[in-house]
Amino acid sequence: MVLEKIDDGAQRLLLVLCLPLIDGVFATLLVTGAVSTFSDIITVGLTVFTGAGALAVLYSESENSSEAFSLVNQVAPVLLAGALIVALIAPVFDQIFNISRLKYAAGLALLTIPAKLVDIELAEKFSVPAIVVTGMFLSLRSGATLSLSLEYVLPALLTSTAAIGGLYLASYLSRDNISLRYIRGGGAVVLTVISASLFGYDVPSNLGLALFMVSLALSYNRG
Repeated sequence: MVLEKIDDGAQRLLLVLCLPLIDGVFATLLVTGAVSTFSDIITVGLTVFTGAGALAVLYSESENSSEAFSLVNQVAPVLLAGALIVALIAPVFDQIFNISRLKYAAGLALLTIPAKLVDIELAEKFSVPAIVVTGMFLSLRSGATLSLSLEYVLPALLTSTAAIGGLYLASYLSRDNISLRYIRGGGAVVLTVISASLFGYDVPSNLGLALFMVSLALSYNRG
């Protein structure tokens, strides 16, 4: 099996990267339109997948750029395959759930993640998968008919590719030159912005990406 060929460090990195695929967050983002533009794809790829958690694992499990690059090489095919599977399943969400209701669950789930990133104690009482599952239950449609579609395959693959690209770029940077505190804070702000858009607020489409780029710039320590 492919997973048996992946070393322990890569498995830990893969676990962090695949959480959005496993807990239903990514599928929900796909069907609610949160991954529909180029900036959406880059922003979600670099925050929901390649956030401070993934970078922390990448840097802690590698001693140099070569080792980091090797870790990314190992996890990339699995992440792409996982994203493809989710993309094929996602149309079922569109058919059996009321998407306008599901958006609120996705927004609340995303809002919980940054709250945990900045150590808000109340957020620890909420489980992201539980929020998503509850939202699905409350959004169920009656008498839905199921059919498969390839509608979400391209955005899913592009988003996972953006996440992998972010990891490759991070592999060339020294851990000593990166402040994960800024990346964590920037990711929290960006996820809050995405959440606000899902709640129906009019948010500029490129705002999330711009904010994350600022946090990346601030995180780089040239000294």
